[in-house]
Amino acid sequence: MPFLALLIVLIAAILHAISNFLFKGGRDAAAMLWWSVTIGALWYGAFLATQASFAMPLETWVVFIPSALAEIAYARLITFGYADGALSQVYPIARGAPLLLIALFGALFLDERLPALGYVGIALLVVGIYLASLPSLGDWARPLRAARHRPTQIALLAALMVTIYTLLDKIGMRSASPLVYNWWVYASIAIGFAPFVWSRANRASTAREFRLNWRRILIASVATVGSYLAALIGLQMTAASYVGSVRATSVVMGALLGWLFLKEQLGALRVFAAALMVAGLVLIAVAR
Repeated sequence: MPFLALLIVLIAAILHAISNFLFKGGRDAAAMLWWSVTIGALWYGAFLATQASFAMPLETWVVFIPSALAEIAYARLITFGYADGALSQVYPIARGAPLLLIALFGALFLDERLPALGYVGIALLVVGIYLASLPSLGDWARPLRAARHRPTQIALLAALMVTIYTLLDKIGMRSASPLVYNWWVYASIAIGFAPFVWSRANRASTAREFRLNWRRILIASVATVGSYLAALIGLQMTAASYVGSVRATSVVMGALLGWLFLKEQLGALRVFAAALMVAGLVLIAVAR
């Protein structure tokens, strides 16, 4: 993986971890997500209007539309999982499965053939993400045992959506500017997710979330828009398998933020998981 691409996607992972960290302070995850995406689309669109056209080639729209639908579905699934209250049990599957699926389908449909070291690096990242999300090593099989339960099924569907939009966005980056494409991504999520957060059952909670957490939302809007812009630039430069894998290191970065600022326990297992992920990143970096 080119070093510059690795650096850019690591920045994407850091920003993604920051946005998720900020979401922890909210009461309504769906509302926090929608406000951040919508405000991000507004200020980013104002900036883009001074720099470029919003137009994209027809060939880009062919892949963008299903990608946007997958993004909206992912947002709905992940917030539904949070509301269900048990997604943390299967978070390793939600974050780890896309790495394997992107590598598989990238090889099948995008002809992405990685060197052996690249695949070993991805495997280490998958194991690291899985371990980092467990409460203890003794619980290593709990996510697998929960495969028949609804939270696990939600996580697997969310993982599939991540796979779909990542691969489609890789194709989209062949013909579109990341600057323009990124705005359409956030504008689509803002519009597509609005009927849910502003439904009669949710509108009071959505309005209250902004009143209580507008500072967090504004900062998160910058982090989330910047994160995906960096990821799209990475997709222009290297294989989707690498981008999806490196960006997923945000799991451990989020744990580090919790340790630094919320005094959450890091634990030996998460330290070991982080070491595995660093080893995976090194292998990906040197793979040629």
